[in-house]
Amino acid sequence: MKSFACSCECNWDCRFGAVSDNQEFVALIKVIEYTDYLEHGNEKFPYSITVEIIKKYKGSESRKRIKIWGDNGILCRPYIEEFKVGKYYLIAPSKIEYDSKPEQKNDYDLFSCHTDYLEVDYDKKIAYGEYSWWRKEITLEKFESKLEK
Repeated sequence: MKSFACSCECNWDCRFGAVSDNQEFVALIKVIEYTDYLEHGNEKFPYSITVEIIKKYKGSESRKRIKIWGDNGILCRPYIEEFKVGKYYLIAPSKIEYDSKPEQKNDYDLFSCHTDYLEVDYDKKIAYGEYSWWRKEITLEKFESKLEK
C-alpha cells in the first residue's frame, strides 16, 4: 500500500478548467507505455509514461509523443500508475526546464496540488473529474470552446 504525503495547498481555483486556462500546453493524450521505473525492494513502480498527443488544444509542442514524469515519493506529483496504458486523458502539464537525471529538459510533469489532468472516455468524448467547482464532467467539444487560448 502506498501513502501520499504532500505539503501544499492551492490558494486559487485549482480545478482543471482554471488550471488549463493558465498552462502553456493543453492536450488530449493516449498513454502508450510505462517508460521508466523506480525500484523499491523487490518491486518496480512506473515513474514515467510515454504518451501520444491525439489533439493539441493549446501550446507550441510539436512532438507527436512526449514523456510525463510522476512522483518518486517526494515531488508532490501523482504516481504514474494512476495512468493506465491505452487510456485517454486531458492534460495541462508543466514543462521540465532543466535536466535532472533521469528527467530531461522539455519532458513534462504534473502537480498533485491542483487538477491538471482528467480521464477521458474517448468513445463518448467526455472528460471526467474536477473540471470546475460544480462540473465533474465535460464533453471535449464544450471543453475546447471554453478553453482560453
